[in-house]
Amino acid sequence: MTIRKNAFGEYDIFTIENASGAYVRILSLGAAVQSIAVPDKRGELTDVVLGYDTPAEYLSNDGYFGAFVGRYANRIANASFTLDGRVYKLTANEGKNTLHGGRGLSKRRFELISAENNRLTLGITDPDGGDGFQGVVNIRVTYEFSDDNKLGICYEAVSDADTYLNLTNHSYFNLSGRGDILGHELMINADNYLPVDTELIPTGEVRPVAGTEFDFRTLREIRNGFYDHCFVLHGTPCAELYSTESGIAMTVETDMPAVQFYAGGATGVRLGKNGTVYGKNSALCLETQYYPDSPNRPDFPSPLLRKGEKYASQTSYKFSVE
Repeated sequence: MTIRKNAFGEYDIFTIENASGAYVRILSLGAAVQSIAVPDKRGELTDVVLGYDTPAEYLSNDGYFGAFVGRYANRIANASFTLDGRVYKLTANEGKNTLHGGRGLSKRRFELISAENNRLTLGITDPDGGDGFQGVVNIRVTYEFSDDNKLGICYEAVSDADTYLNLTNHSYFNLSGRGDILGHELMINADNYLPVDTELIPTGEVRPVAGTEFDFRTLREIRNGFYDHCFVLHGTPCAELYSTESGIAMTVETDMPAVQFYAGGATGVRLGKNGTVYGKNSALCLETQYYPDSPNRPDFPSPLLRKGEKYASQTSYKFSVE
């Protein structure tokens, strides 16, 4: 297995192709997952993630299609937090709140660290004070695509000061390769979820899913597209997703404590790869992460990275046919 590098405008696009011909394409722009093409029940390759054909589209559009997200995935209330008695003011980019780190890392250039066999490692350094966060943070992300169609993502980082860090991937999945995802079947291994206020900030309550429309403990149709909520993971696997149309199934594994399920309800109409029209509920996200607003919630699992310690997390997406 080899990794091919091609130009993507002024950036690079890396293709990891396995023995069956399935492939993943990763950009140096935002370390974004641009394509995941895996076989459907007819043996035909289906691209199961949304993306764009040009750098300009990634740079000008919202939505974080396929992007590496940091320094802090999800929302931080009032674009601020207090650490060791000091108040840190962050970039507010969603009203008065910070979403996905503010300006963040999603539209920045990542540098190639290594590309060997089926493993690609990209890196970026964020300066002290980047979007208001403290510490110089050196980050690496490794993508590994196996012959059994599993995409593994490994996140690593170190900081020269205590800081909060919460990294994820923001791929939008549609296992049919077309249409909307409301007929997809989803399982999330979570007994509880986090209710949110009108600004999608957690209220602080951890509420059971039992008897609610948030109960995805067994595989069922999604049916409606309003979801943009954090689910507290109970065990492994994190989640399963299935398209009866294509026969493609996806299993998500992670060592993170939560997953944000976003059903794409706020995705505006735009043109994607090969002129495909994307819109509301065209795809969904399963973003493995710490809880939203954890820097302001001491009762939530702590995303604090101490000076000199190593941040390490892994998430994988395994594709199969049923």
